[in-house]
Amino acid sequence: MNKTALSFDNPITLVGGAEVSTDNFKESIQFASNVVAADGGANTCLKYGVKPEAVIGDMDSIDEISKTQIGQDLIHFVSSQDDTDFEKSLKRISAPLILGLGFLGDRLDHQMAAQTALVKHYDKKVLLIGRHDLVFLTPPEFSITLKNKCRVSIYPMGECSIGSTGLRWKTDDIVFSPLSTIGTSNCTKGDKIKLYPRKPLVLTIIPKDFLIPACLALLDSKPWPTN
Repeated sequence: MNKTALSFDNPITLVGGAEVSTDNFKESIQFASNVVAADGGANTCLKYGVKPEAVIGDMDSIDEISKTQIGQDLIHFVSSQDDTDFEKSLKRISAPLILGLGFLGDRLDHQMAAQTALVKHYDKKVLLIGRHDLVFLTPPEFSITLKNKCRVSIYPMGECSIGSTGLRWKTDDIVFSPLSTIGTSNCTKGDKIKLYPRKPLVLTIIPKDFLIPACLALLDSKPWPTN
């Protein structure tokens, strides 16, 4: 890891300040063993016996004891109040995939801000892990094998159309928008789906049971172009 750029060659686990279950923490670090904390997420890491490789944020949530245990050289203080600690972290991390723990659940406003950040930082591949769900920005071409009648929700964060195959209710001729038509509570009609959003504005939500398939599918997908 480069201390300035926070660049990783492999997927990483990024831990935020919301509650993180033992199972979620173990599953995430088994797939992505490099761990970075967003501010108060450092407290969670140490609770589970893991010292993060870096802590990023304005440091208003991390315990003083945690600061001492981690060491000043691993703390990246960012004073800006115009973005969340999650966004501060995304801006400073380069990795093929970021697994986000502690950003779903607890306070609803924090969860909504995290989901907005997925769209704002569409150049990053980020998978948010909750108690029951996985949430990620849908790549321009996304394919995953789930199971028959598996819940798949697609939620537009702006006006956008999305092509698809393998869903019970077709999406091809619909213009989705948070102000009109949304795509929650769809499901598979086989075991494989393909999604083709026209813009980086669509979140996909699937059950947490498919963590590893989702990670592999995101790693295999093409990123959104930045120009």
